[in-house]
Amino acid sequence: MDRKTSFTMAEIEAIKKLVNEKVIATSNKQKAIRDKIRKIGFHFSDFSSKKGYTIKDFEELISSGAIKILGEGIQRTFSTGNSNPIRQIALKAKDSELSKQHKKSLEPLVDGSIEILILGSMPGEYSLSVGEYYAHSGNRFWKIIAQITNSKIPKSYDEKRGLLKEYKIGLWDVADSAMRIGSLDSNMTGEIPNDINEFLKNHSKIKVVGLNGGKAVNLFNKFFNKQPNVIYYNLSSTSGANTSITFEESCRDWQRIFS
Repeated sequence: MDRKTSFTMAEIEAIKKLVNEKVIATSNKQKAIRDKIRKIGFHFSDFSSKKGYTIKDFEELISSGAIKILGEGIQRTFSTGNSNPIRQIALKAKDSELSKQHKKSLEPLVDGSIEILILGSMPGEYSLSVGEYYAHSGNRFWKIIAQITNSKIPKSYDEKRGLLKEYKIGLWDVADSAMRIGSLDSNMTGEIPNDINEFLKNHSKIKVVGLNGGKAVNLFNKFFNKQPNVIYYNLSSTSGANTSITFEESCRDWQRIFS
């Protein structure tokens, strides 16, 4: 990714998290973390020749204006000087609004036996609030999986996980975090990817990756190259917002993950 000096709040938080990880990581893991930071567009060498880098160093770059935060033209401040109190209130309100828009995906729902990995873009608001994949009743994911496996539609989340385990299916998302208002994929910006390729290396039994919907496809193509030993399928979105395809057509499309 190109080098940048302006970042969204989602990207800022992701960089800070990775900087913290890098500080405590062993030397052989630091390079991988540095590469993740560079994928976001931040390069330590653009601002300093020092080898070590801390959160304090990064926040000083923001405070000095060397790093800018994108967001409707308002620059967040880390200073504690004599600032206009009305402006400080406005900045806090803006930060609060940005914080609400910042979304963090769920942990992968997998075990060591999975052979099929389904990747969405990012869970919707309701799924994030309850901590369950495809939790909204309007999403057709579980009905489709039940149909193509000739299984009963699972009701509880334990039943859903059991169905996935039986057919060696795992769930995750392309985006680890993003800014988004509501649940629509079209509202997503500033996406930070999960490390999908590293995940595939660590789960070598996975031979099929299914990308659930156009946004997942676009994000995957933006951040990753396809691995030669894995088959990839661009699948119709299971979202209730996808009214361009019937349930029967979706099932035929999704049946490919077992071919």
